Amino acid sequence: MKRGVIGALLGAVLAVSLATGAIAQTVELKVSHYLPPNHQMHKQLEAWSAELAQRSNGRLKLAIFPAAQMGPMPRQYDLARTGVADIAFFLHGALPGRFPLTEISHLPYAFNRGEGASAKALSTAEASGILTELSGKLAAEHEGTKPLYFIATPTLSLFFNRPAVRSPAGMRGLRMRHNGPIASAMLEAWGATPAAIPPAELADSLSKGTIAGMFFNYEAAKSFQMAESVKSVTQLDAAAGTFALVMNAEKYKSLPEDLRKLIDDTTGPAAARKVGAIYDQAEAEGRAYLRAANAEIPELSGAERAAFEELAKPITASFIARVEAKGIKAKPFYDELRAAVGAAK
Repeated sequence: MKRGVIGALLGAVLAVSLATGAIAQTVELKVSHYLPPNHQMHKQLEAWSAELAQRSNGRLKLAIFPAAQMGPMPRQYDLARTGVADIAFFLHGALPGRFPLTEISHLPYAFNRGEGASAKALSTAEASGILTELSGKLAAEHEGTKPLYFIATPTLSLFFNRPAVRSPAGMRGLRMRHNGPIASAMLEAWGATPAAIPPAELADSLSKGTIAGMFFNYEAAKSFQMAESVKSVTQLDAAAGTFALVMNAEKYKSLPEDLRKLIDDTTGPAAARKVGAIYDQAEAEGRAYLRAANAEIPELSGAERAAFEELAKPITASFIARVEAKGIKAKPFYDELRAAVGAAK
């Protein structure tokens, strides 16, 4: 009888020990992105890693692989989708046509309130929060992953290796780098010839004159150290680039419930606004960086800005019609996005 009691007690102790061990098990998630280690997104992922480790008592950790160590920029999304990476931060524009509904947010001046002389782009913090709040409508085209948040940077402007261009007429015949099909269409509408060039090759291409300029923003110009190659900026805030932090769907489901909740609590719209605000600060620092390098950044008049905007208008209706022809409800999504932009404070 004593043996039976002792056996039962040992069994109970073993069960508790195994359960405790399961609860205390450390999970390490591989995070991939293509940006350099000095980029604010890499620093933000490091901060998130520290927060997850602290709030989980060391049970949830991130191993971060920057600078395309796990694969080139166009493969970042598929690294997460296929489970090669657990989490990835990627640029939608690197995969043109793959995310047609998300690309609606790339349409000309989609994150602007007002038109022409009165137009003003939302901050990246505001735009990122809005797009993440609409992410339920974008989940289907991010199949195999769980979107954690979206970043929308409505600050894309024209950067040149020559004096500033103040009108579409000044862009005729110039070879310009784009970041996706909509930006390419905008450049064509303004008379330029679009070119697809990876960010890491841009400084060299500008210096050699392979391209005359690019659709870009200030924070990226600083991250990729373009002070010597960029001579001027025509600031239009004409369109947004979008990025997403996504997690492999099966990996997310496999986490213990409390760790899934921790992922949820530290991502979503609030995180998108927080990270977006970091992008806004980086954008201001990037502008100051080019100013310090004597880049010309003229203040366009309302009429000058309106000339660019007017030529880009037909692109919106045309793109929406092409996406609708695929059976995707593009117009309702665009209308909802624009309504949210109009309601933003």
